[in-house]
Amino acid sequence: MTSDALIPAHIHPDAFYQDGQARLLLGLTGTTLARARRYGRLRFTRQGNRVLYRGAWLLAWLESDADRSAAIAEGRRHE
Repeated sequence: MTSDALIPAHIHPDAFYQDGQARLLLGLTGTTLARARRYGRLRFTRQGNRVLYRGAWLLAWLESDADRSAAIAEGRRHE
């Protein structure tokens, strides 16, 4: 039996994560992260061709996305 459930991962705020590491930790696709970078929602830096994220930036992005989703859901409940 396989499960699509994510294994909880600890993201260290001061650590840097390469794009592939972030995808695996978060269980997201490269497209999702690229879209968040392109629209300025996810902060990142580059070292040569590598895309890097600081743990604090990933955590802030997750929090802001959760807040946005909650606001949308709350708005729908009042309609």
